[in-house]
Amino acid sequence: MNDKNFKRHMAYEALVILGLLALLTYMTRLWPILLLIILGIFIATLRLLFLSCKKVEPVKPTLALPPPSAPPTETDMQSIAYAIIQRRITQILRDRFPEVRWIWENPKAKEDIMNGNPVYVLLNRAGGYRRGRVVIQNLTVMDVVFEEEKPKADPPAPNPGPAPGPTPPPEEDDEEEAPENFGLIAFQWVEAHVMELNDRCNEAIAEGLSEYLIPADDLPVTESWEEICKELVRNDFHDARCSDDGIIIYFEQ
Repeated sequence: MNDKNFKRHMAYEALVILGLLALLTYMTRLWPILLLIILGIFIATLRLLFLSCKKVEPVKPTLALPPPSAPPTETDMQSIAYAIIQRRITQILRDRFPEVRWIWENPKAKEDIMNGNPVYVLLNRAGGYRRGRVVIQNLTVMDVVFEEEKPKADPPAPNPGPAPGPTPPPEEDDEEEAPENFGLIAFQWVEAHVMELNDRCNEAIAEGLSEYLIPADDLPVTESWEEICKELVRNDFHDARCSDDGIIIYFEQ
């Protein structure tokens, strides 16, 4: 029996004894003693009630642990590796040509990389180079090898004439460069990025946004943006428009 139970038992015994004494003094007509006994009974009752009350101890709240995150799957690891490969290619090319733009030659470049097949990129603003082979070892980009060398202009041969005559005016080059096929560039770029764009648009819709901006750094040359908008519309992106910062895809509400 602990100390609190013992005190409660003693208070109960005292209350019983005082009750018997009160009955005895009432029968013997000892009124002064009866008043004192009644006062003792009142005090003993209060003491018994106080000892009978149970003290409620507050319960400390327990911190809820976050649910354990699921381990990444093989598909997740491949997507992460593919994104790192694209960033590494951009870094290597921009170290050589700061304004370079590139796209995959094959829209299924991710599958080629995972299967160990050779992959190539199409280049623009790369100092005259148009195509490059990406050297990948163990899902790590080692280098980008350019297959077409930059054309070099031959220096004019000196004319050792006996007498220097008036310098003839330089001949104007009437040959114009062949215009780039921006429609092909747009088609290849959209084919290579359509799945990624779908994922990004779904994330933007989940966040409550009404549009998604494709930044200019992720796009090829500015002249091809109009054709890219048309290709996006053909691929079920209902509203795509050009802006100064890139291409904006608007979502249907």
